[in-house]
Formats: sequence, structure tokens, C-alpha cells
Amino acid sequence: MNTFVQIAAVLALILGLLGTMAGLSHLAKARSWHPEVARKIVHVAASGIAIPLPWLFPDTWPVWLLLALALAAMLAMRTPLLAGPGRALHSVARKSWGDVLLVVSVGLVLLLYRGEAVLYVLPLLVLALGDAAAALTGSAYGRNFYRTEDGSKSIEGSTMFFLVVLILSMVCLLLLTEMARGTLILVSLGVAVFATVIEADSWRGFDNLFLPMGVFLFLWRLTEAPGGDSLARMALPLAAMALAYGVGRAAGMNRQVARIHAVAMFLILSATDLWNAVLPALVLLVHGTFASRRPGAGLAAETLDMVAGLAVLSFGFLALDPAVGQSAINFYGLACAAVAVAQFGRGLSGLGRGWAAVAALVFAAAVWALWLWLIGFNSPGAHWHGPIGAPGAAVLALAALAPTLSPTAFTCAAGRRIALLGAVPALLLFGACLLLTTSGTT
Repeated sequence: MNTFVQIAAVLALILGLLGTMAGLSHLAKARSWHPEVARKIVHVAASGIAIPLPWLFPDTWPVWLLLALALAAMLAMRTPLLAGPGRALHSVARKSWGDVLLVVSVGLVLLLYRGEAVLYVLPLLVLALGDAAAALTGSAYGRNFYRTEDGSKSIEGSTMFFLVVLILSMVCLLLLTEMARGTLILVSLGVAVFATVIEADSWRGFDNLFLPMGVFLFLWRLTEAPGGDSLARMALPLAAMALAYGVGRAAGMNRQVARIHAVAMFLILSATDLWNAVLPALVLLVHGTFASRRPGAGLAAETLDMVAGLAVLSFGFLALDPAVGQSAINFYGLACAAVAVAQFGRGLSGLGRGWAAVAALVFAAAVWALWLWLIGFNSPGAHWHGPIGAPGAAVLALAALAPTLSPTAFTCAAGRRIALLGAVPALLLFGACLLLTTSGTT
């Protein structure tokens, strides 16, 4: 397949997807479909296109071109220019970024799966079929509901989701792995339960990111272990999940927020070593400590935004290693340390700016020392960048001073802004180190 044919295939796929969305928008309007029907058909179609991509093209660049065009199209459909086709996705009343996150999650899984078919196929199948089954079952047959941050979901829809994911997991693990039958059943049950918790507690379309990445990390943790050690590897993340839920409830969080904290800790420990999970855990601990003192109607939404920001930050740094060929784990620790410091500084707003800034800087110094100590446990290959203690101190000082000296900048969308405050300087430092290392070897 030459370059011209691959480009033509990419254009045909993206135009076919846009044509499908335009046709569904017309049908949904003409036949008064439930908004979830058209939206889930589009999600199934998009995921169905994504699943064979690694095997459809002989090169990888057409896949990334297709994902880039799809992301641009999803963003464009949020504008009046392509509002017509976009109705198939955006006719649901709740605010959602699910269409954009679907493309992002496909890209992340594609970057990380490293040729293991089950790590690519099963997460996307769960997203395509499990999520659609839950939404359509809940819309048509839902009678018993439970509250979520976005409104409510049905027990019937969650039950259907569990059953579909259980079947998908058993089929994929049977066909794509050499896993023993007994272990296969237990792992499939674990995937189904875990994915059901994620789907039930996701909000604003974040299930399109959390579901495939959650299933991917769950399986990744298992497939890395030799033989019968696979299930034993889950003991620590499961224990941390239970502990995070208990601490969250004790701190006054509602059940949904506490479960999301617990799932976040499970995913972090599934993706990294214990010492590299300390600073992300500190983010959750600091936020939970101060959030419990700020009662209000928007507290749950703020907490969910904070967890979403931490998740996006974590997934982004996880993808840097295969994307650029250098470990970003030390910079990930720095970003989490900065988020924890910024959360601490924001929580001190009642002290007055001067005292709050001093206290936040003292806390930042302690977290800086903790960060340096923790990254010392990482392998020598993770320290390719050379000494970064001094710029790391500057990043944490910025994180301490920004919310204490300018608290009004963090009154709106605080979780997202603090996540950016942690991620952007750490990413810039990573990029600078990468450029210096590259220029030094040429």
C-alpha cells in the first residue's frame, strides 16, 4: 500500500464517519429518536473504525493522521460551522467532552499497547459495546435509578454493562492470550466489576477516557506478571483502592467522590511503582483534607474536576515515554508535587496572603525534599536528564505562590487550573531537558 493509497484510505474513513454522523443527525431529528441512540451509534462506529487501525495500515503515520483529523472534526462540530452533523453527539442535555476524549483515548491506547493485541482490542470493545449497551438499556428499560454528579443512571443499564463487559473480556482473553481458564474467568470478572464502577461514576463524558484507560491499565498490570503471579500483582492496588475509599469517606466525601478517589489510586498504582504513587496520593490527601472544610453545592463537582485533572495529567505523562523515547516519571512526580503544593496554598486562603504564602513555601520545601528522595528510587535510566533539583524547586515555589498571592484566579474551575499549574511547568522542564540532551548528542 503506497503513500497515495494510505492517504486516500484515511480521507475515506474520516469522510465516511462524518457522513454517518450527518445521516444520523437527520434521522434522529426526523424520527424523534432518544438523544442517546444517535450518540451511541456514532461511538460504536468510531470505535469500530479504530479497532482494526494498527493492522489496517502498513505504516503508523496514517493512523495518527486519521486521529488528528478526527480530533479536529470533533472540535469543529462544537462550532456553528458543523453544528448539523454534531447534533448526533451533542443533543444530550448534559455537558460532555466524550467525543474529544474518545479520540484521545484511542491515541493513548495505541501509544501504549506495544503490540499486545488484547491490550488494544479489549479496552476499545468495552468502550464501544459496553458503554452503548448500558446507555441504550438504561434509556429503554431503566426503572431503578441512582444519583450521579451528572444526574442519574439506572441499575438496569449498569447490569447490562457488567454482563457485556464480562462476555467481551472472556472472549478476548480466550482468543488473544494464553491465560489459564481459571485465571481467565477471575480476570474477566475483575475487569467487568472494575469497568462497571468506572462507568457508573464517570461524568461529563470522561467515561470515554477512563473506561479504555482503566481496562488497559488493569490488564497491563496482569499481563506484565509471569504465570500465576498475575493475580498477586493486583493485591497492592486493590488494598490502596479500599484504603483510599475509607479515607475519603472519613474525610466527609460522598460515596461517588470517594469511589473516584479509590479508582484513581488503583489506576496510579497499576501504572507505576509504589514510590511513584506517593505524590499522586498526596494530591488526593491534601485536596480531601481542605475540601472537607469547604462545604457547598459545588464541592463534589470541584473534586471531580480535580480527579479528572490528575487523571489526564497521569495519562499524559505515561504516554510521553513511548512518544519521545525518554522516561518522564521524574517529571510526573514533580507535576504531582506541584499540584499538591498548589492545593495546599489554595486551602490557606483564610490566613491572608502573606502568611499563606510563607506557609505554602514551607510546605513546598518539604514536598521538594520528598520528591527528590522518591525519584532516587527510580532506575538510572530515568535520570537521563541530569540534575533537576534547582528548576524543580522553582516549579514548586511557583505552585505555592500562585494560589496564595492570586486566590481569585482559582475560584472558578479550580481543579483544572491547578492541574495546569502543575503540568505545564513540569512539561516545559521535560521539553527543555530533552532539547539539551538531544543537542548535546548531535
